[in-house]
Amino acid sequence: MSKALAIGLATLCCFAGGAAHAERPAFAIVDHPSQDGRCIGDNGTGDLDRSETACLAHVPELAQRRGAALQLTFRNRRTRVYRNEDAKCAGDDKGCVKYQLTGYFPDHDLLLLERGRPEGIDWLLVRADIGDEIGIVAPPHYSPSKRWLVSVTSRLESSGPPDGIDVIPAKRDRTLKDWHYRTPEDGKWRYEFERWDSEDEIVLTAKPNGDTAAPRPVAIRRKKSEWLFK
Repeated sequence: MSKALAIGLATLCCFAGGAAHAERPAFAIVDHPSQDGRCIGDNGTGDLDRSETACLAHVPELAQRRGAALQLTFRNRRTRVYRNEDAKCAGDDKGCVKYQLTGYFPDHDLLLLERGRPEGIDWLLVRADIGDEIGIVAPPHYSPSKRWLVSVTSRLESSGPPDGIDVIPAKRDRTLKDWHYRTPEDGKWRYEFERWDSEDEIVLTAKPNGDTAAPRPVAIRRKKSEWLFK
């Protein structure tokens, strides 16, 4: 993604919602940007200022940038190329997409890719062993024992990638299931990550859309191997 596009999207994220979002840090799409998975030498603090340069230097055996192409080389020796559509981005924007390597989780060999399009941004978690990828809504937060990752973002505009919540097991394990929630277009609430209370409980803040009701805490709890949203 170009720096200009990142700045424009960050400005939109900070100001599109009015004064209620003025507390967000620069280059942030959520109130509490995750610092997990930042590459060595990345000094950013928001969601959109993660450094690809730092990540390429951190894991040169896994990722290489060749102009518009970001090539990943997985542990099984297979490769995959994520290619920026620069020509389309310079034209009518139809089909415009740009990829950046923006994070690495060494404990679990996970790569974080940012996928930018004119309508908004989402992310991909890619397992570096064989290249499995999972779409998520924001850079994720580790649970206290690093067993899980949670990604949360709230919709400021009706367009763009869907917002919601993703809970992903950090380690591939057939007994642990992903959990995904997408905010309905007519949803009355938008959600912000606050903290993990334990390996099995995530605390969020639910903020109302379009009225003066006070924000309220809500929880996602894991019971009998299933995540339940209350």
